[in-house]
Amino acid sequence: MSKEYSWSSAGFSGNAQKVGIELEKLELNGELTNEIILDYAEKHTDSELHKCFEWDDAEASRKFRLRQATDLLCSISVKIIEKPMKKQRVYYSVKSSDTKAKSYKNIKEIVKNDEEYNQLIDKASDDLNRCKEKYEELINKEDLKNIVFEIYRQI
Repeated sequence: MSKEYSWSSAGFSGNAQKVGIELEKLELNGELTNEIILDYAEKHTDSELHKCFEWDDAEASRKFRLRQATDLLCSISVKIIEKPMKKQRVYYSVKSSDTKAKSYKNIKEIVKNDEEYNQLIDKASDDLNRCKEKYEELINKEDLKNIVFEIYRQI
């Protein structure tokens, strides 16, 4: 059976096909963990996996902190006092129409701007499609539909 590996998101320097093959080889030794992958990549500087990591500690620490800032913005939520059962994410990433740069904006401002609101709707659709793709082999389509409808009813 032939396999073709690809990246589902940008940001990795290594060739996805070669990385996939290296991961398969590591998996043959038993479980595959983040630590096993990192240790292998660190020891095998000529490997494709090695290319996927930032080895300059100063740069890596900056990228890690930027990721933490993103996680912070994506994780903070607010409980509306008038509706104590409702908790809502506050900030979402949108692209500015003039600079095309990404920034985080308060949801109250996004819903006032049709272009930004449509970006958010497109992102929600993409997220649902990725979720469907991720679980479609594990969960039958009818159960997946029921999960989506149940989530929708809770909104």
